[in-house]
Amino acid sequence: MAMNGIDVSQWQKGMSLANVQADFVIIKATEGVGFTDPQFHNFIEQALSLGKKIGVYHFARPYAQAFNTPKSEADWFFRVVQPYIGKVMLVLDWEAERKHDTAWAKQWLDRVYELSGVRPVFYTYESCVNSYNWSAVAKDYALWVARYRDYVPDYNYNMSGAGQKPNVKWWDHYIMWQWTSSGRLDGWGGNLDLDIFYGDAQVWNAYIAAAGANPVIPEAPEKPAEDPLANYTDAELAARVWNGDYGTGEARRKALGVRYEAVQKLVDRGVGKPGNTDYQIYVVKSGDTLSAIAKKFNTTYQKIAMDNHIANPNLIYVGQKLEIK
Repeated sequence: MAMNGIDVSQWQKGMSLANVQADFVIIKATEGVGFTDPQFHNFIEQALSLGKKIGVYHFARPYAQAFNTPKSEADWFFRVVQPYIGKVMLVLDWEAERKHDTAWAKQWLDRVYELSGVRPVFYTYESCVNSYNWSAVAKDYALWVARYRDYVPDYNYNMSGAGQKPNVKWWDHYIMWQWTSSGRLDGWGGNLDLDIFYGDAQVWNAYIAAAGANPVIPEAPEKPAEDPLANYTDAELAARVWNGDYGTGEARRKALGVRYEAVQKLVDRGVGKPGNTDYQIYVVKSGDTLSAIAKKFNTTYQKIAMDNHIANPNLIYVGQKLEIK
């Protein structure tokens, strides 16, 4: 038994959930610290009134700012979704910066479980699962994984073009597969993420049930001391290394801290070296699309999406830093 559903956010503003076929709806609730999706309350009230199975997700922004700690982001998410605990599946969406920081993700998941008594589901894409050691997360939390064969439209949950199922490490199975970001459903004119959940309504309910904790609303998110490296991508730090900003040897290792290995790998490849134009950083501006950015750099939106691990090419945000290779 399986169920078909969609995940939605402000990009589906104006959608009437009553007009589309979906056994479940997973709704963006929050991002980082302080941001609530403008359509969150609209969509969740629609879904509740229709008796849909519901999930709510937090888009993690680790190191977007120094105060984006696992605790501060988990606390913010919980404050927003707390009225719906026991009615919804909780999800961590892991696809922004610092994807290798598995410890950050585990701390967020543990914190939400501590607050709510509900074990969240972990969402990311296949290559991210297989690139890093997620054993600590896999031990306690279920996986929802994204893998797209292509960006050709798929209609009304017809999976004939879905391609090969994801093949993942660490988890012996995944509970849900987001198999396209180019889905089309009768009743809505744009692209949608389409998902298949491997279970029935009773199985879904197991992922919304609390395990006996006594939820309390946390205090306002903390803001620790500013991290001087937080606003730089690894590629930008590599360029600063070539500029001589962080010295050599142990001095560089100490200055870059936990980011040393990732940055040094880029330096060893020549990334950031003066005169090397094979690797550039583009900061997304208001009105940008991946297609328009790709045209500007004489490449394809598919390549930019792949190089930056963007699961949904229709979803980029102002201020996002893209590596153009």
